[in-house]
Amino acid sequence: MPRLCHLIKFLRSSTLIVLSLLSALSAQNVAAKQPDPLETAASQLFASGFRGALLAARGDKILLQKSSADFGDLQRPFRFASITKQMTAILIMQEVDAGRLQLDQPLGKYWPDYPNPQARQITLRQLLTHYSSLYNENAEPTFHMRNANQGDNMQAFASGICAGPMKSAPGSTFDYNNCDYLVLGALLEKISGQPFAQLLQRRLFQPSGMKSAGMYNAAMPDNPAHVHGTLGGKAEPEVNFASYGAAGSSYGTLQDLLAFDRAFIAGKLLTPAARADMLKPNATGGALGVWVYPFKGADERKPTTIVERQGWIAGVRILNLLDIQNGHILILVSTNGDLDLTQTWNNQGPAAGILKALLQSK
Repeated sequence: MPRLCHLIKFLRSSTLIVLSLLSALSAQNVAAKQPDPLETAASQLFASGFRGALLAARGDKILLQKSSADFGDLQRPFRFASITKQMTAILIMQEVDAGRLQLDQPLGKYWPDYPNPQARQITLRQLLTHYSSLYNENAEPTFHMRNANQGDNMQAFASGICAGPMKSAPGSTFDYNNCDYLVLGALLEKISGQPFAQLLQRRLFQPSGMKSAGMYNAAMPDNPAHVHGTLGGKAEPEVNFASYGAAGSSYGTLQDLLAFDRAFIAGKLLTPAARADMLKPNATGGALGVWVYPFKGADERKPTTIVERQGWIAGVRILNLLDIQNGHILILVSTNGDLDLTQTWNNQGPAAGILKALLQSK
């Protein structure tokens, strides 16, 4: 009888162990079957008709990258467009950090013979935040960057077209304007004695590890091998990307833009004080070369601060979103030039769902 009792106890114990193991395995299977919120959000984005590519990362880890057929290989270069303005702003802040420029000093202090005397009163901060009131070529319905500047001479463009008549006093009105950054790029060339393209390579591309990044120039105003998109449902028009200079002429791959974002987050490009100054938003979220706003993500009670920069030329739009504090990065490249990517700040638009999933990712 004692042996029988021991056997019964052993069988009961073994049964409990087996049941526990089965329960644990079942729980693991259930957990494994739970869809990844980031994957789900990405699938929903592409199912909605999004064409292009996306990359989501946290710190040194890429969490998701995906592209549609028309974008193709994730290593294909594409125009950065106005992401270039963020880069120009960083170069300006490097000069501020070095004491060679001051944000609230007028342009005329550094460019005393700028052809438009009224424009000499514009401060560098006003140029960086689009409050300059410089002549805006986009206000002319028949104006085409392709025809206005067949080459890539920023000095000629900045002191020529951009020195046209101003419609209001500096600092009075917000007016998004490529001339603001063309003038800043030309100013950087003047005070450094180096072409803007060299400044980008030496001070941003190389320190960031951007191996395929470059700038369109007169010899390469476009590249058929780069990503192209549609506009108005048709193939995009011919564009001379070199003409955008410091306002939009850079290009690279997703990996290049990711490397740039990581370097910016890690503090490799600016001192903490200079970066903090750059990211200080005004009442409408405008900072220096970027927009900064709160976004309800992982914690509804405590919004995450997002740094946003967009780019758009013809059939390609780019949305670059950074969560500096936690190291989250979300890049969207749309090959549909008609797609509006501007509503993320309002928790709406194509990027809102995937950004929220990224901020909640473990």
